[in-house]
Amino acid sequence: VLFRFACNTTMGTARSIPIPIPKPSHLQNRLSTLPPTHLIALTSLTTALVLLSLQQGPSGLSSLSQSLRQWIRWSRRLGPSSALRYYGLRIAKCLPWTKRRIRNELDEKRDAMVRDAEAEWNELLDDAAKTEAQTHLFLPKRTSDRDGILTLLTEWSRKERELWEGGRASGAIYHGNEKFHEFLGKAYGLFSVANPLHPDLFPYVRKTEGEVVAMMIHLFRGRTSRDDDDGGCCGTLTSGGTESILLACKAHRDRARDLRGIASPEIVAPTTVHAAFQKAAHYFGMRLILVDVDERTGLVDVDDVRRNMTRNTVLVAGSAPNFPHGIIDPIRELSELARERGVGFHSDCCLGGMILPFVERLQADGRLDDVASRPDDDVDVIPPYDFRLPGVTSLSADMHKYGYA
Repeated sequence: VLFRFACNTTMGTARSIPIPIPKPSHLQNRLSTLPPTHLIALTSLTTALVLLSLQQGPSGLSSLSQSLRQWIRWSRRLGPSSALRYYGLRIAKCLPWTKRRIRNELDEKRDAMVRDAEAEWNELLDDAAKTEAQTHLFLPKRTSDRDGILTLLTEWSRKERELWEGGRASGAIYHGNEKFHEFLGKAYGLFSVANPLHPDLFPYVRKTEGEVVAMMIHLFRGRTSRDDDDGGCCGTLTSGGTESILLACKAHRDRARDLRGIASPEIVAPTTVHAAFQKAAHYFGMRLILVDVDERTGLVDVDDVRRNMTRNTVLVAGSAPNFPHGIIDPIRELSELARERGVGFHSDCCLGGMILPFVERLQADGRLDDVASRPDDDVDVIPPYDFRLPGVTSLSADMHKYGYA
Protein backbone atom coordinates (compact mmCIF):
# COMPACT_ATOMS: atom_id res chain seq x y z
CA VAL A 1 0.00 0.00 0.00
CA LEU A 2 1.39 3.41 -0.99
CA PHE A 3 0.55 6.20 1.47
CA ARG A 4 0.44 9.56 -0.29
CA PHE A 5 0.49 11.56 2.93
CA ALA A 6 0.72 11.10 6.70
CA CYS A 7 -1.23 12.88 9.39
CA ASN A 8 0.50 14.20 12.42
CA THR A 9 -1.71 15.57 15.20
CA THR A 10 -0.05 18.20 17.36
CA MET A 11 -1.78 20.53 19.81
CA GLY A 12 -5.20 19.67 18.35
CA THR A 13 -4.22 20.62 14.82
CA ALA A 14 -3.42 18.38 11.91
CA ARG A 15 -0.98 18.98 9.15
CA SER A 16 -0.33 16.94 6.05
CA ILE A 17 3.18 15.87 5.17
CA PRO A 18 3.55 15.02 1.45
CA ILE A 19 5.58 11.90 0.68
CA PRO A 20 7.22 11.73 -2.75
CA ILE A 21 6.00 8.87 -4.92
CA PRO A 22 8.97 6.77 -6.13
CA LYS A 23 9.28 5.92 -9.76
CA PRO A 24 8.10 2.44 -10.70
CA SER A 25 10.88 -0.08 -10.55
CA HIS A 26 11.89 -2.36 -13.38
CA LEU A 27 10.06 -5.24 -11.68
CA GLN A 28 6.88 -3.18 -11.41
CA ASN A 29 7.08 -2.29 -15.07
CA ARG A 30 7.52 -5.92 -16.01
CA LEU A 31 4.64 -7.06 -13.81
CA SER A 32 2.33 -4.38 -15.20
CA THR A 33 2.66 -5.96 -18.66
CA LEU A 34 1.53 -9.39 -17.49
CA PRO A 35 -2.09 -10.48 -17.91
CA PRO A 36 -4.14 -10.61 -14.70
CA THR A 37 -4.31 -14.41 -14.85
CA HIS A 38 -0.51 -14.60 -14.80
CA LEU A 39 -0.33 -12.25 -11.82
CA ILE A 40 -2.82 -14.41 -9.95
CA ALA A 41 -0.86 -17.55 -10.81
CA LEU A 42 2.43 -15.94 -9.76
CA THR A 43 0.92 -14.77 -6.46
CA SER A 44 -0.52 -18.24 -5.79
CA LEU A 45 2.81 -19.85 -6.62
CA THR A 46 4.74 -17.55 -4.31
CA THR A 47 2.25 -18.09 -1.48
CA ALA A 48 2.39 -21.86 -1.93
CA LEU A 49 6.18 -21.85 -1.89
CA VAL A 50 6.29 -19.78 1.30
CA LEU A 51 3.77 -22.04 3.05
CA LEU A 52 5.66 -25.11 1.88
CA SER A 53 8.93 -23.74 3.21
CA LEU A 54 7.35 -22.95 6.59
CA GLN A 55 5.89 -26.45 6.87
CA GLN A 56 9.28 -28.05 6.27
CA GLY A 57 10.81 -26.51 9.38
CA PRO A 58 14.48 -25.46 9.52
CA SER A 59 15.08 -26.47 5.91
CA GLY A 60 12.19 -24.33 4.68
CA LEU A 61 14.26 -21.36 3.53
CA SER A 62 16.64 -23.67 1.69
CA SER A 63 13.74 -25.44 0.00
CA LEU A 64 12.16 -22.12 -0.96
CA SER A 65 15.42 -20.84 -2.42
CA GLN A 66 15.92 -24.07 -4.31
CA SER A 67 12.38 -23.95 -5.74
CA LEU A 68 12.76 -20.33 -6.83
CA ARG A 69 16.05 -21.06 -8.58
CA GLN A 70 14.46 -24.01 -10.34
CA TRP A 71 11.49 -21.85 -11.41
CA ILE A 72 13.83 -19.18 -12.80
CA ARG A 73 15.82 -21.82 -14.69
CA TRP A 74 12.67 -23.35 -16.14
CA SER A 75 11.36 -19.90 -17.03
CA ARG A 76 14.48 -19.16 -19.03
CA ARG A 77 14.29 -22.51 -20.79
CA LEU A 78 10.55 -22.80 -21.42
CA GLY A 79 9.30 -19.25 -20.99
CA PRO A 80 7.39 -17.74 -18.05
CA SER A 81 3.97 -18.95 -19.24
CA SER A 82 5.06 -22.59 -19.60
CA ALA A 83 6.84 -22.49 -16.25
CA LEU A 84 3.74 -21.06 -14.55
CA ARG A 85 1.56 -23.76 -16.08
CA TYR A 86 4.01 -26.44 -14.95
CA TYR A 87 4.11 -25.24 -11.36
CA GLY A 88 0.39 -24.57 -11.36
CA LEU A 89 -0.12 -28.22 -12.26
CA ARG A 90 2.19 -29.27 -9.43
CA ILE A 91 0.21 -27.17 -6.98
CA ALA A 92 -3.04 -28.65 -8.30
CA LYS A 93 -1.67 -32.12 -7.62
CA CYS A 94 -1.46 -31.23 -3.93
CA LEU A 95 -5.21 -30.65 -3.65
CA PRO A 96 -7.02 -33.50 -1.81
CA TRP A 97 -9.42 -34.33 -4.65
CA THR A 98 -6.65 -34.33 -7.23
CA LYS A 99 -4.38 -36.40 -5.02
CA ARG A 100 -7.06 -39.06 -4.53
CA ARG A 101 -7.75 -39.29 -8.24
CA ILE A 102 -4.07 -39.51 -9.13
CA ARG A 103 -3.48 -42.13 -6.43
CA ASN A 104 -6.37 -44.24 -7.71
CA GLU A 105 -5.11 -44.08 -11.29
CA LEU A 106 -1.58 -44.94 -10.19
CA ASP A 107 -2.87 -47.91 -8.21
CA GLU A 108 -4.71 -49.18 -11.28
CA LYS A 109 -1.64 -48.78 -13.48
CA ARG A 110 0.56 -50.47 -10.90
CA ASP A 111 -1.79 -53.44 -10.57
CA ALA A 112 -1.90 -53.78 -14.34
CA MET A 113 1.90 -53.70 -14.54
CA VAL A 114 2.18 -56.38 -11.85
CA ARG A 115 -0.29 -58.63 -13.69
CA ASP A 116 1.50 -58.15 -17.01
CA ALA A 117 4.92 -58.78 -15.44
CA GLU A 118 3.74 -61.94 -13.69
CA ALA A 119 2.21 -63.25 -16.90
CA GLU A 120 5.36 -62.47 -18.88
CA TRP A 121 7.68 -64.04 -16.32
CA ASN A 122 5.52 -67.12 -15.90
CA GLU A 123 5.75 -67.70 -19.64
CA LEU A 124 9.48 -68.20 -19.18
CA LEU A 125 8.86 -71.20 -16.92
CA ASP A 126 8.29 -74.65 -18.34
CA ASP A 127 5.09 -76.55 -17.66
CA ALA A 128 6.69 -78.70 -14.97
CA ALA A 129 7.72 -75.66 -12.90
CA LYS A 130 4.11 -74.48 -12.90
CA THR A 131 2.75 -77.70 -11.46
CA GLU A 132 1.71 -78.10 -7.85
CA ALA A 133 4.55 -80.57 -7.27
CA GLN A 134 7.16 -77.88 -8.01
CA THR A 135 5.31 -75.00 -6.37
CA HIS A 136 6.03 -74.60 -2.65
CA LEU A 137 4.37 -71.76 -0.78
CA PHE A 138 4.73 -73.49 2.61
CA LEU A 139 7.31 -75.71 4.22
CA PRO A 140 6.83 -79.19 2.72
CA LYS A 141 5.61 -81.94 5.02
CA ARG A 142 8.13 -84.40 3.65
CA THR A 143 11.83 -83.97 3.13
CA SER A 144 13.41 -84.14 -0.32
CA ASP A 145 16.48 -86.20 -1.10
CA ARG A 146 19.62 -84.27 -1.97
CA ASP A 147 20.11 -85.91 -5.36
CA GLY A 148 16.60 -84.89 -6.38
CA ILE A 149 17.19 -81.30 -5.30
CA LEU A 150 20.48 -81.11 -7.20
CA THR A 151 18.90 -82.63 -10.29
CA LEU A 152 16.10 -80.08 -10.23
CA LEU A 153 18.43 -77.12 -9.64
CA THR A 154 20.77 -78.29 -12.39
CA GLU A 155 17.87 -78.39 -14.83
CA TRP A 156 16.70 -74.93 -13.82
CA SER A 157 20.22 -73.57 -14.16
CA ARG A 158 20.50 -75.04 -17.67
CA LYS A 159 17.23 -73.45 -18.75
CA GLU A 160 18.21 -70.06 -17.35
CA ARG A 161 21.54 -70.25 -19.13
CA GLU A 162 19.69 -70.63 -22.42
CA LEU A 163 17.98 -67.28 -21.81
CA TRP A 164 21.19 -65.26 -21.65
CA GLU A 165 23.72 -67.45 -23.45
CA GLY A 166 22.80 -65.92 -26.78
CA GLY A 167 24.21 -62.58 -25.64
CA ARG A 168 20.95 -60.65 -25.36
CA ALA A 169 21.56 -59.58 -21.79
CA SER A 170 22.56 -56.22 -20.39
CA GLY A 171 23.58 -55.50 -16.83
CA ALA A 172 23.24 -59.08 -15.63
CA ILE A 173 25.94 -61.37 -17.02
CA TYR A 174 29.49 -60.11 -17.55
CA HIS A 175 31.37 -63.34 -18.19
CA GLY A 176 29.83 -66.27 -20.01
CA ASN A 177 32.64 -68.84 -19.87
CA GLU A 178 31.29 -72.06 -18.37
CA LYS A 179 34.61 -73.28 -16.99
CA PHE A 180 35.16 -69.95 -15.28
CA HIS A 181 31.72 -70.19 -13.68
CA GLU A 182 32.63 -73.65 -12.39
CA PHE A 183 35.78 -72.17 -10.86
CA LEU A 184 33.77 -69.41 -9.16
CA GLY A 185 31.30 -71.98 -7.82
CA LYS A 186 34.06 -74.05 -6.27
CA ALA A 187 35.61 -70.98 -4.68
CA TYR A 188 32.26 -69.91 -3.22
CA GLY A 189 31.58 -73.42 -1.98
CA LEU A 190 34.79 -73.54 0.03
CA PHE A 191 33.70 -70.53 2.09
CA SER A 192 29.94 -70.91 1.97
CA VAL A 193 29.62 -70.87 5.79
CA ALA A 194 32.26 -68.20 6.43
CA ASN A 195 31.19 -65.07 8.30
CA PRO A 196 33.47 -61.98 8.18
CA LEU A 197 31.93 -60.78 11.46
CA HIS A 198 34.03 -63.42 13.22
CA PRO A 199 37.64 -62.90 12.14
CA ASP A 200 38.78 -65.09 15.02
CA LEU A 201 37.08 -68.03 13.33
CA PHE A 202 37.69 -66.99 9.72
CA PRO A 203 41.09 -65.24 9.67
CA TYR A 204 41.71 -65.97 6.00
CA VAL A 205 38.46 -64.27 5.00
CA ARG A 206 39.68 -61.18 6.86
CA LYS A 207 43.05 -61.45 5.14
CA THR A 208 41.40 -61.77 1.74
CA GLU A 209 39.15 -58.77 2.26
CA GLY A 210 42.01 -56.58 3.44
CA GLU A 211 44.19 -57.48 0.47
CA VAL A 212 41.40 -56.98 -2.07
CA VAL A 213 40.65 -53.54 -0.60
CA ALA A 214 44.36 -52.64 -0.81
CA MET A 215 44.45 -53.75 -4.45
CA MET A 216 41.50 -51.52 -5.29
CA ILE A 217 42.95 -48.52 -3.43
CA HIS A 218 46.16 -48.72 -5.45
CA LEU A 219 44.25 -49.39 -8.68
CA PHE A 220 42.31 -46.14 -8.19
CA ARG A 221 45.44 -44.12 -7.27
CA GLY A 222 44.76 -43.94 -3.56
CA ARG A 223 47.17 -44.33 -0.69
CA THR A 224 46.85 -46.82 2.16
CA SER A 225 47.85 -46.31 5.78
CA ARG A 226 51.25 -47.83 4.94
CA ASP A 227 51.82 -45.17 2.30
CA ASP A 228 50.39 -42.15 4.10
CA ASP A 229 51.05 -40.96 7.63
CA ASP A 230 47.58 -39.36 7.74
CA GLY A 231 45.85 -42.70 7.34
CA GLY A 232 45.19 -42.63 3.61
CA CYS A 233 42.26 -44.47 2.04
CA CYS A 234 40.23 -47.28 3.49
CA GLY A 235 37.49 -49.48 2.12
CA THR A 236 35.19 -52.42 2.59
CA LEU A 237 33.64 -55.22 0.56
CA THR A 238 29.88 -54.91 0.05
CA SER A 239 27.13 -56.97 -1.52
CA GLY A 240 27.18 -54.83 -4.66
CA GLY A 241 27.03 -51.34 -6.12
CA THR A 242 23.82 -50.35 -4.36
CA GLU A 243 25.22 -51.05 -0.90
CA SER A 244 28.48 -49.29 -1.81
CA ILE A 245 26.59 -46.13 -2.73
CA LEU A 246 24.40 -46.41 0.37
CA LEU A 247 27.45 -46.59 2.64
CA ALA A 248 29.12 -43.63 0.91
CA CYS A 249 26.01 -41.45 1.30
CA LYS A 250 25.64 -42.44 4.94
CA ALA A 251 29.30 -41.69 5.65
CA HIS A 252 29.02 -38.18 4.17
CA ARG A 253 25.73 -37.58 5.99
CA ASP A 254 27.23 -38.57 9.35
CA ARG A 255 30.39 -36.56 8.76
CA ALA A 256 28.43 -33.39 7.91
CA ARG A 257 26.17 -33.90 10.91
CA ASP A 258 29.08 -34.35 13.34
CA LEU A 259 31.42 -31.68 11.96
CA ARG A 260 29.02 -29.07 10.57
CA GLY A 261 25.81 -29.73 12.46
CA ILE A 262 23.75 -30.22 9.27
CA ALA A 263 20.39 -31.69 10.19
CA SER A 264 18.81 -31.61 6.70
CA PRO A 265 21.52 -33.03 4.40
CA GLU A 266 21.28 -32.78 0.63
CA ILE A 267 22.86 -34.65 -2.29
CA VAL A 268 23.34 -32.93 -5.65
CA ALA A 269 23.79 -35.19 -8.67
CA PRO A 270 22.92 -35.44 -12.38
CA THR A 271 19.65 -37.09 -13.35
CA THR A 272 21.65 -39.98 -14.82
CA VAL A 273 23.03 -41.26 -11.50
CA HIS A 274 22.20 -44.73 -10.28
CA ALA A 275 18.87 -45.34 -8.53
CA ALA A 276 20.81 -46.26 -5.38
CA PHE A 277 21.13 -42.54 -4.62
CA GLN A 278 17.33 -42.38 -4.50
CA LYS A 279 17.34 -45.26 -2.03
CA ALA A 280 20.05 -43.64 0.09
CA ALA A 281 18.14 -40.38 0.29
CA HIS A 282 15.01 -42.27 1.36
CA TYR A 283 16.73 -44.52 3.90
CA PHE A 284 18.92 -41.89 5.55
CA GLY A 285 16.61 -38.85 5.58
CA MET A 286 18.48 -36.94 2.88
CA ARG A 287 17.20 -34.81 0.04
CA LEU A 288 18.36 -35.71 -3.47
CA ILE A 289 18.54 -32.77 -5.87
CA LEU A 290 18.78 -33.99 -9.47
CA VAL A 291 20.25 -31.69 -12.10
CA ASP A 292 19.25 -32.06 -15.75
CA VAL A 293 21.85 -33.07 -18.32
CA ASP A 294 22.33 -31.65 -21.78
CA GLU A 295 20.00 -33.42 -24.23
CA ARG A 296 22.66 -33.52 -26.94
CA THR A 297 25.83 -34.45 -25.03
CA GLY A 298 24.32 -36.17 -21.99
CA LEU A 299 26.68 -34.19 -19.74
CA VAL A 300 25.66 -32.13 -16.74
CA ASP A 301 26.50 -28.43 -16.61
CA VAL A 302 28.82 -27.75 -13.69
CA ASP A 303 27.32 -24.27 -13.26
CA ASP A 304 23.87 -25.85 -12.87
CA VAL A 305 25.27 -28.07 -10.14
CA ARG A 306 26.79 -25.04 -8.43
CA ARG A 307 23.47 -23.18 -8.49
CA ASN A 308 21.72 -26.17 -6.90
CA MET A 309 24.15 -26.42 -3.99
CA THR A 310 23.09 -24.94 -0.65
CA ARG A 311 24.46 -24.74 2.86
CA ASN A 312 22.87 -28.15 3.46
CA THR A 313 24.75 -29.87 0.65
CA VAL A 314 26.89 -32.68 2.03
CA LEU A 315 27.66 -34.64 -1.14
CA VAL A 316 28.02 -34.15 -4.88
CA ALA A 317 28.00 -37.27 -7.04
CA GLY A 318 28.99 -38.22 -10.57
CA SER A 319 29.34 -41.42 -12.61
CA ALA A 320 32.23 -42.92 -14.53
CA PRO A 321 30.38 -43.93 -16.58
CA ASN A 322 26.66 -43.58 -15.92
CA PHE A 323 24.42 -46.60 -16.36
CA PRO A 324 21.84 -45.21 -18.84
CA HIS A 325 24.22 -44.00 -21.57
CA GLY A 326 27.77 -45.02 -20.67
CA ILE A 327 28.89 -41.37 -20.52
CA ILE A 328 31.55 -40.24 -18.05
CA ASP A 329 30.48 -37.17 -16.11
CA PRO A 330 32.92 -34.23 -15.74
CA ILE A 331 34.39 -35.75 -12.57
CA ARG A 332 37.36 -33.36 -12.46
CA GLU A 333 35.21 -30.23 -12.53
CA LEU A 334 32.49 -31.58 -10.24
CA SER A 335 34.93 -32.86 -7.61
CA GLU A 336 36.83 -29.57 -7.65
CA LEU A 337 33.56 -27.71 -7.13
CA ALA A 338 32.78 -29.95 -4.17
CA ARG A 339 36.25 -29.39 -2.73
CA GLU A 340 35.91 -25.62 -3.03
CA ARG A 341 32.61 -25.76 -1.16
CA GLY A 342 34.01 -28.06 1.52
CA VAL A 343 31.72 -31.02 0.78
CA GLY A 344 32.35 -34.59 -0.29
CA PHE A 345 32.29 -36.03 -3.79
CA HIS A 346 31.44 -39.60 -4.71
CA SER A 347 32.72 -41.09 -7.96
CA ASP A 348 30.40 -43.92 -8.93
CA CYS A 349 32.57 -46.37 -10.89
CA CYS A 350 30.36 -49.38 -10.24
CA LEU A 351 29.94 -50.09 -13.94
CA GLY A 352 33.31 -49.07 -15.34
CA GLY A 353 35.61 -49.37 -12.36
CA MET A 354 37.27 -52.54 -13.59
CA ILE A 355 37.59 -51.28 -17.18
CA LEU A 356 38.74 -47.65 -17.03
CA PRO A 357 42.12 -48.26 -15.31
CA PHE A 358 43.11 -50.74 -17.98
CA VAL A 359 41.86 -48.55 -20.82
CA GLU A 360 44.18 -45.87 -19.47
CA ARG A 361 47.08 -48.32 -19.63
CA LEU A 362 46.25 -49.10 -23.25
CA GLN A 363 46.18 -45.40 -23.96
CA ALA A 364 49.55 -44.89 -22.28
CA ASP A 365 50.99 -47.67 -24.44
CA GLY A 366 49.71 -45.94 -27.57
CA ARG A 367 47.33 -48.76 -28.41
CA LEU A 368 44.27 -46.49 -28.55
CA ASP A 369 45.58 -43.90 -30.99
CA ASP A 370 43.34 -45.22 -33.75
CA VAL A 371 40.17 -45.07 -31.65
CA ALA A 372 40.65 -41.63 -30.11
CA SER A 373 37.70 -39.39 -30.88
CA ARG A 374 39.99 -36.42 -31.51
CA PRO A 375 43.48 -36.36 -32.99
CA ASP A 376 44.83 -33.99 -30.34
CA ASP A 377 47.60 -35.79 -28.44
CA ASP A 378 46.83 -33.82 -25.28
CA VAL A 379 43.23 -35.06 -25.05
CA ASP A 380 42.64 -37.94 -22.66
CA VAL A 381 40.48 -40.75 -23.93
CA ILE A 382 39.54 -41.36 -20.29
CA PRO A 383 39.34 -38.21 -18.14
CA PRO A 384 40.44 -38.50 -14.49
CA TYR A 385 37.82 -40.03 -12.23
CA ASP A 386 39.59 -41.51 -9.18
CA PHE A 387 41.64 -40.50 -6.12
CA ARG A 388 44.13 -38.61 -8.27
CA LEU A 389 41.63 -35.78 -7.97
CA PRO A 390 41.85 -34.17 -4.52
CA GLY A 391 38.11 -33.55 -4.44
CA VAL A 392 37.14 -37.23 -4.75
CA THR A 393 36.39 -38.42 -1.21
CA SER A 394 34.72 -41.77 -1.96
CA LEU A 395 34.52 -44.22 -4.85
CA SER A 396 32.55 -47.37 -5.61
CA ALA A 397 33.50 -50.13 -8.05
CA ASP A 398 31.87 -53.49 -8.76
CA MET A 399 34.41 -56.27 -8.96
CA HIS A 400 31.68 -58.78 -9.75
CA LYS A 401 31.00 -57.11 -13.09
CA TYR A 402 33.99 -56.68 -15.39
CA GLY A 403 36.34 -57.71 -12.60
CA TYR A 404 34.81 -61.20 -13.02
CA ALA A 405 35.14 -61.77 -9.27
